[in-house]
Amino acid sequence: MKKFFGALILCLWLASACAPVPAPVTPTPAAAALPKECGFTPPAEVKLRYATAFSVQYQNNYKIVKVLRPWRDANRSFTYILVQRGSPAPANVGDAQVIEVPVRSLASLATTHLPYLNELGVLDALVAVGNAQYVNTPGVLTGLKDGKIKAVGNGPDLNLEGLLETQPEMVTTLALGSSGKDDYQALMLRGFKTVIFSDFMEENPLGRAEWLKFVALFFNREDQAEQIFAGIEARYNRMRALAAGADRRPSVLLGFEINGKWNMPGGKSYQAAYIRDAGGAYLWAGDPTSGRIPLSFEAVFEKGLAADYWFDQSVSWLTAQDVLAADARYERLRAFEQGRVYNNNARLNAGGGNDYNESGLVHPDLVLADLISILHPDLLPEHALLYYRPLAAGEQ
Repeated sequence: MKKFFGALILCLWLASACAPVPAPVTPTPAAAALPKECGFTPPAEVKLRYATAFSVQYQNNYKIVKVLRPWRDANRSFTYILVQRGSPAPANVGDAQVIEVPVRSLASLATTHLPYLNELGVLDALVAVGNAQYVNTPGVLTGLKDGKIKAVGNGPDLNLEGLLETQPEMVTTLALGSSGKDDYQALMLRGFKTVIFSDFMEENPLGRAEWLKFVALFFNREDQAEQIFAGIEARYNRMRALAAGADRRPSVLLGFEINGKWNMPGGKSYQAAYIRDAGGAYLWAGDPTSGRIPLSFEAVFEKGLAADYWFDQSVSWLTAQDVLAADARYERLRAFEQGRVYNNNARLNAGGGNDYNESGLVHPDLVLADLISILHPDLLPEHALLYYRPLAAGEQ
């Protein structure tokens, strides 16, 4: 009988947790599960298959989310306690940030976060964005035009006062471990619940796309994320299996020289994984790193002069003439001579924002289809390039 009345009292005390509340609830010293009698349904648990830069643990009424590798060579991690709205938070959380979920409003300071929000159908919660000129996501462009979403800049150009006006329950940003470029410290000092994204630290395209599940954790949309990702994974794996049956693997060169260095993606990078899965032979596939390798122009030419294909990845190069204007020596590359130069900037907006780095993040299957159709046109003869464009030597 005592247990019955105890549960009844707890349910009555938590009645407000079963309905919207006007202000955040002050965390209590101990966590407790919300009784099922109150109508609380625990969210489904996500299962990570590829992503390794974050983790999640499920407790009674909260989730422990950790960003394990916030930037390259980081010596720290970030922890977030996602408490079901209106329920008590755990005690002794240390430097973890406590965030009530589902989140009702947020600001996103990187355009790379927007496709995850779009896929989950939670753009209505977005109140502010950084780098607005680079946005490609249609729903965000509409919100900016209608004034429902505010442009607030980011990094050293972040408009903190403008961001404060939007009163987001959380702010998403990325960090590079550089005090001169990062904005998370200033955000946290001003009291913003600041969530670090490091999807760029993943070593394969499916791992990066799986950050869809990371975003879902903040909205209790785990079920939806699992279903969406399952489709992405299945389509990607079908494309990969198709490429695996190719009778040859053409050699591939990546990147370009900038500021005296050719920053070549490492053999464990997601760019290298794309080439491997598309049935190509990446010339630096044997490199054991996931970052970029700074090389001299001469060192790259020595190894890559005879490469069958060159994916240069320069946002500003739209034609072969742009390539030669940057450096006439590129003309000596076999791939250039044979018109096998491609760039992933076919979907640029007026501000220079590249949709490859936006919608392409959650559609790696479509990116892979582009690469397969380039490297093995006989395998996908009907495919029309979406993210890539050819920079043929004969272009005018």
